[in-house]
Amino acid sequence: MKPIEKLFCILALLVCCSCRQEETIPVDIDFSLLIKGENHTSPLVVTITNDTKNAEAYLWTFEGGEPATSDKKDPGNVTFTLPGEHQVSLEAWNGGDRNSKTLTIHVDSAVTLDFKADAEINNYAPAIFNIKNLSSGGVSYKWIFEGGEPASYEGVNPPAVTYAEQGSYTIILLANNGSSDFITSQSIEVREPLDASFTIVPSFEDMDDMEAPLRATLDTWLQGVESLEWECEGATINNGNSPDANILFSEAGEYTVYLNVSNGKQSKRLSQEISVKPNTNLRIHKNIRLGINTAFETIGSFYSTQLRRSFKRSEIDNTNGPFIDIAFLGLNADYIYNLFVSPDKLSDTPLLEIEGAKATKFVNKLEAGNEVQLTSGQFNTMTTDVYLKNLPISSVSYGDEYFTKSGLPRVVLFETSDRRKGAILIKEMVSNGKENSYILVDIKIQKND
Repeated sequence: MKPIEKLFCILALLVCCSCRQEETIPVDIDFSLLIKGENHTSPLVVTITNDTKNAEAYLWTFEGGEPATSDKKDPGNVTFTLPGEHQVSLEAWNGGDRNSKTLTIHVDSAVTLDFKADAEINNYAPAIFNIKNLSSGGVSYKWIFEGGEPASYEGVNPPAVTYAEQGSYTIILLANNGSSDFITSQSIEVREPLDASFTIVPSFEDMDDMEAPLRATLDTWLQGVESLEWECEGATINNGNSPDANILFSEAGEYTVYLNVSNGKQSKRLSQEISVKPNTNLRIHKNIRLGINTAFETIGSFYSTQLRRSFKRSEIDNTNGPFIDIAFLGLNADYIYNLFVSPDKLSDTPLLEIEGAKATKFVNKLEAGNEVQLTSGQFNTMTTDVYLKNLPISSVSYGDEYFTKSGLPRVVLFETSDRRKGAILIKEMVSNGKENSYILVDIKIQKND
């Protein structure tokens, strides 16, 4: 090649190189990280927006992220689970330039909220609850104890909380992990406080005279009671650990009944006193009205000494009929013919037959010469069954004796089918028409306890 040609080639090469250097384009690197709601709680999903210009290739590095790297221009979303500081780096280049950029992202811990509230001893008021925090991931905790003492607390593990009153209460736990708040709650039940009362209720047979032997039930009102025990010196208690106990006072005297109750945390001892009278073995029924035969449905001509009440005919059925032991037959309001009739002998009378009725023996007329005698004066002074038990009513012969309106007050003797002896004092004979005429009587009868 000629010298001139060489020189031309060298100049052309220099010009070409100079042109290439002037055409190099720098990489303008830029990207941003988008976090939804600015909540940095793990798992944290970060959206990458790449605003880099003039680059032909990309290399992303996501420290602690998933994925860990990417060569895409737009890598999309990256997930970070490990709490702490993490770097996101981008290196981008073209044929003539290379550049890089790093941003730091903070990831807060994942939060799990849970706690356990256990009653100390039991949950009867006043109740103490111990709180165990089972949460994780929070950097701060706040407790709210509705109706409790204390009412609130800030810290991981709260002190014991006291609830003075019965009710349903809510425990609220709020936690923060640095960027977000979390909340959970639980309900607890505080049961009723310990309380109790009782009354001594004499049996129907004993409530009218309160005489020994006296039987009674112990009627209780209980609140928050887990166990109970009855005590009474000198008495016999059945079911002594039951709210349905009953008690027998065999002898006369002054008694104190105690009830001890507990709910496992508190205890109480209650007491009631009762006075039991000596046994007279005599029951007294006063001012009983018995209608004539035409008043058996308006006033009632029947009486039960065990049920201690009179009956109209329509009130008698197979449940109470066997307890009827006195039936009065008064012919009319003039009382010209009157007698007491055994309840099992009514089929031939206007009083009508009683189903299941039992026999009662009556001595209707105690006139001079009768084998048995009991005057109205003796009746009125009778305070025990001494007079009655010595009367030979069972063996006396009697027929269809009847009595009239004369000779009041008059005594009629009787003996029931269960061998209880009694006396009826007829005090008045009231004439007030067919449906409202009656005799007024007192009755004294053995109890046979």
